[in-house]
Amino acid sequence: MPLLTQPPFFYSNREEQEERERQLSKPAGNNQAAAAGIPPFALSLVGIWGAAIILRLGDLSARNLWTDEAWVALAALAATPGEALTLGRSTPPFYTLAVWGLVQVFGGSEAILRSLSFAFGLGTVFLFWFIARRLASPAAALLGLTLVAVSPVLVYFSKELKQYSGDAFFAVLVVWLAENLQEHPGKGGWLVLALSGVGALGFSHGAVFVLPVILAVLWLNLPRSQRPWLAGLGALWGLAVAAFYVIFYRHQVDPQLVDYWAGEFPDFSGLVAFLAWLGGALGRYFHYFFSYFFSVSCGWLWGVVFTALGLGALARPGPRRLLLYWGGPLLLTLAAAALHRYPFMARYNGSRLLLFSAPWLYLLAAIGLTAILSRLRRRPQRWPAPALAILILITLQPLALVQEDLHPQANRQELKPLAAYLQSHLLPGDRIYVYYHAIYPFKYYFRGDLEGVCWGKSCVETNLDLPASGPASPRRLWLVAAHFGELASLRQFATRLLGPNWREETIKRQQNAALLLFVPQDCIMAAPQNALPGAPRSVTSVPLTEKACPKTPLPPRP
Repeated sequence: MPLLTQPPFFYSNREEQEERERQLSKPAGNNQAAAAGIPPFALSLVGIWGAAIILRLGDLSARNLWTDEAWVALAALAATPGEALTLGRSTPPFYTLAVWGLVQVFGGSEAILRSLSFAFGLGTVFLFWFIARRLASPAAALLGLTLVAVSPVLVYFSKELKQYSGDAFFAVLVVWLAENLQEHPGKGGWLVLALSGVGALGFSHGAVFVLPVILAVLWLNLPRSQRPWLAGLGALWGLAVAAFYVIFYRHQVDPQLVDYWAGEFPDFSGLVAFLAWLGGALGRYFHYFFSYFFSVSCGWLWGVVFTALGLGALARPGPRRLLLYWGGPLLLTLAAAALHRYPFMARYNGSRLLLFSAPWLYLLAAIGLTAILSRLRRRPQRWPAPALAILILITLQPLALVQEDLHPQANRQELKPLAAYLQSHLLPGDRIYVYYHAIYPFKYYFRGDLEGVCWGKSCVETNLDLPASGPASPRRLWLVAAHFGELASLRQFATRLLGPNWREETIKRQQNAALLLFVPQDCIMAAPQNALPGAPRSVTSVPLTEKACPKTPLPPRP
């Protein structure tokens, strides 16, 4: 008995359901022949997939690991899996173990470390198409695929050593498997979906919000005869959530991260306060996922408009499951935020924690844009549709978009050349102080002896205890910094840290990284013995008067 002979909840009328059944009843060969008869469409599809691969390969290995990536890298370089899990801190356990396994086999280069995120990013793009064509028109599906393929947010996390690319991939994977299960029910489909859900919980924190929505969609769409299987699936996933929490996640609660996100939870002090908080959260969410596409500062509002139009389009005939796939996990996340358990559309780019919703957000926007253009084309006056298209096009920034995709500037900190420079210029009696946010990348890139290094305790540390005289008194002190605000603020930090008895002798700069050399105030650096040799070509010398970037150092990110 075909699965869809019973009217599913998310088809809005019988005509649309019957058309869907006719499409499913056609022989596979006919569908393949029809697809083969549209070379331009197939060519567009291959072109988008090819562009997605190229954009995700750019700077995969050339970009230095930044602070958050470096702690995962150090975990992956650990001697044992248990040590890797401990050092991985808040990173999902399966992600840490998978990267650790890659390093054991292929080595610990930047490209190898980021290869898992790269694979997840490509998997998201490829699987997305097979879902989008079921939930939207061909034009909207192709536009949605284009947005997913070139989105700077999704491209960036496809080449960052963090789990967020896996959030999007597993959200798309379980939806694809659930869609297949509705069309082709069977024991194999249930088994694959069950195992994929368990795997998702080990790779992605966000899976805990996605899987309940999958259960809800299946409950509403499947016939009653399938509900015992559904109950078993829900029980398995529930046990998996409990097991992951007891074994892994409760030990990963980091008080520092809890404090970091404390100000991002809903404000329930009153209705106006809550609405103001919610409006700000939604604004940050849409700005995060759409602002890169547009040259004007308010261009991200197009994303709000198109998403609203997409929601309106799905209120009429069409597969409305997309509303649940996008909105359901967000509502569960909001509930978790109300309980102070998970940030919701937070500041400091906190919407990356909602990356599991990004593919469906882009598909909704694509549905909205194609719907309004289609409606305008049907009007007696033909000019509104091309006028809207031109207005959108002139606000886009395609060249800047591609440049950001190929060479991401977000969180870029080039500490590797500075670490090499420091290693080659250390003299006996020198001491090294590593700024708090530079600790992990410095440990990854520095190849010298770490014994005696002073590790920063915070971004506001003061009065470093250094012997003023005697054999233990340092002759020179190197300050290694990364992920700081303005250069002026870093110098102020150094003054408070070292006091008036030290002066800055020289500084070497790279993007969002700096190496400063300090000597005692009464010390006159004699040439040539103590003078620093010229900087290597890859390192830029910066005048002491340069000002670069916030008064307060940036807070750590999970």
